[in-house]
Amino acid sequence: MMVAFTIIAGLLAAAGVLVVYMLWEARGFTITEEEVVLKRLPSTFDGVRLFFISDFHRRQLTDRHIEQILGHRQASLFLVGGDMTDQGAHLESSVENIAKLRQLGPVTAVHGNHDYKANVRELDDKLNQLGVKVLDNEAMRLEQNGQFIWLVGWDDYSSKRTNVKLAMSEPKQEPSCTIVLTHDPLSLRKAELQGIDLVLSGHTHGGQIYLPGYGPLRTSKFYRKYLCGWHNFLGQGSTTLFITKGFGTSHVPFRLLCKPEAHFITLRSGIDGQIS
Repeated sequence: MMVAFTIIAGLLAAAGVLVVYMLWEARGFTITEEEVVLKRLPSTFDGVRLFFISDFHRRQLTDRHIEQILGHRQASLFLVGGDMTDQGAHLESSVENIAKLRQLGPVTAVHGNHDYKANVRELDDKLNQLGVKVLDNEAMRLEQNGQFIWLVGWDDYSSKRTNVKLAMSEPKQEPSCTIVLTHDPLSLRKAELQGIDLVLSGHTHGGQIYLPGYGPLRTSKFYRKYLCGWHNFLGQGSTTLFITKGFGTSHVPFRLLCKPEAHFITLRSGIDGQIS
């Protein structure tokens, strides 16, 4: 009886330690430096830096996080990959996250599935007041020293709002290097990718809870393949995909072996799809 009690007590203690660790990991913040070489990138954009963050949900971007961001050479444009808020989240806190980024530079965003579970109209109104551009199936022309590239935003896929044909209409008419910002990498699965050089995505949280020897605790076959990091999508070297693990959490406030992250991405002109 005493042995059984000891074993149960030990298991409960181990479970408690694990829960505390997962809560602690979910409150972390890692900033990575990435570089991608794109064949069609105009030479005037060589060295341009983007800051990419996604999946805030209910988490708050603190002054300490901003200090970490300021510890890096700054970006020309800040990109938000959706899920800026969540059902039941305080909208003012969610908007404050984006406002802090807006103080650092221009911000462009797309919606994620959890944004549509909240008051997305009010969210968009407040973002518009901040001067934040939300791309809903539309393209934005970025110009520098007489040359240009396209930044295209696809609306959320899982809520059936993605319209690739509409979003890509201008880049198709006037081709140039094209970067797509989309919340869910699954939106690429049946899309026409020709003419798309780089895709930045989130949604997966890197699995959020990643078990050694098993992988992500709960995710589909597609997301197991395209979970996080750099990919040449479906072997197509002309389209490079980058998936972030994101900043916040959904459903449960835990992470395991899957630290929250954001990224500075330096664009380089050169051989297509070369990443480092």
